[in-house]
Amino acid sequence: MKRLILLGIASAVIAAPAAAPAAPVPDSPTTSEASTGINLRLTVGVSCSVRHQAGGLGAPSGGAISLGTLREYCNSPRGYELLVTYAPGSLRGARIIAGDDQVVLDGSGQAVLSRSPGPRIRERPVSAVPGEHGFDTSRFELQIIPS
Repeated sequence: MKRLILLGIASAVIAAPAAAPAAPVPDSPTTSEASTGINLRLTVGVSCSVRHQAGGLGAPSGGAISLGTLREYCNSPRGYELLVTYAPGSLRGARIIAGDDQVVLDGSGQAVLSRSPGPRIRERPVSAVPGEHGFDTSRFELQIIPS
């Protein structure tokens, strides 16, 4: 997917006549106008990434375990989804929290944690509340999927 950016640059130059006419001539301009324009068209590819920075593991409140910080970047004009991917059959009932967004995992192996309607750059804390069987997986990934 590519993003299109259009930039228009135009300028007008007004030049004074070399000499004024002796008598005014009807329908004859006293100055001449010239204009030039440049249209520039750029195509920018969609680029999205999510990075996790571990830090400060602990239990801040309500049984939530801090997993560090997420840094999201996506320039998709139609936004994106932040997807949690994990081993199917695991993490049932676990709750993943990123800033103000959260999702309770159902064991399917995939869940949408958040959506953005447009391009965005943000950093937010991420934490988890274990389900009934704790963190019973060796696979847990976060992905950004452009819309």
